[in-house]
Amino acid sequence: MSKDVLSLDNLVVRYGSYQALHGISANFKGGCLGLLGANGAGKSSMLRSILGLVRPHSGQVNIFGEDVAKNGISLRSRIGYMPERDSYIGAVSGVRGIAHLAQICGIPANDAMLRAHDVMHFVGLGEERYREVETYSVGMRQRYKLAAALSHDPDVLFLDEPTNGLDPKSRARMLGLIERITSEYNIHLILASHLLPDVERICDQVWVLDEGNLMQTATVAELTAAARGAKRVRVAHEEAQRFNACAQDSNYTVIPGKHLGEFIVSRNDEVVSSAMMFELANTAKVNLLGVRPAARSLEDAFLEALELEA
Repeated sequence: MSKDVLSLDNLVVRYGSYQALHGISANFKGGCLGLLGANGAGKSSMLRSILGLVRPHSGQVNIFGEDVAKNGISLRSRIGYMPERDSYIGAVSGVRGIAHLAQICGIPANDAMLRAHDVMHFVGLGEERYREVETYSVGMRQRYKLAAALSHDPDVLFLDEPTNGLDPKSRARMLGLIERITSEYNIHLILASHLLPDVERICDQVWVLDEGNLMQTATVAELTAAARGAKRVRVAHEEAQRFNACAQDSNYTVIPGKHLGEFIVSRNDEVVSSAMMFELANTAKVNLLGVRPAARSLEDAFLEALELEA
């Protein structure tokens, strides 16, 4: 039986009297996960606690079924981390800095240097690999951090705001590299970002964070169901079970909404009309209290999760 890539059990993180994470429990089986939230939502605190850089006040973090608190050293050989802030060795060339990191991870010196050349070429820094990193532009330093995270061939990659500070061309290049990592090399990805288009492009699953709370866990497809013409339907709480059963019997896909008696109803790639929902309600013998389009984009879904939608 395969282990979840990441499992959080009632994770609490505190900095003195300030509580950054409030008892978060969730599981990530694999693929590409987006940690979505505004600055200060708790994304970086979650990453740091997962990576063992911050000790949780309480709760447990498992990666590939192993407790991070007990097996952190062995797990780090399977984890790549690209921090939000610059992190490099000064007065050292890019390729030598990457080779040094690979050696720290246990790769023999000759193999580490070959690996460094490979990842520098992969991120598009082959011609600049002998320059000192401090002479790189912002976009180049971001790609250098990605190369560093890949230096030891990890099984799961954690990226903290990888497109932060990039111009549109550099941002597109970075996102293209991340897509290649997941599609060509089958590396699991956990991306923390406040940029919804980045998450929507890269990730297939999302955890929405706000003020240290986990507001929602879903696939991007579920959150953006209205792109397939879905409707958000509301019925009385006592009639919800009957409506749900009837919708599924009629070959609709039904996802519970945030509130009791609320559902997101879709059907493959078919546009679901309001008339279809009234017909379904009539068949189920329930009264519709509301019908409206579901979230049209990940941004709409994010705002709904935070109860800020206008």
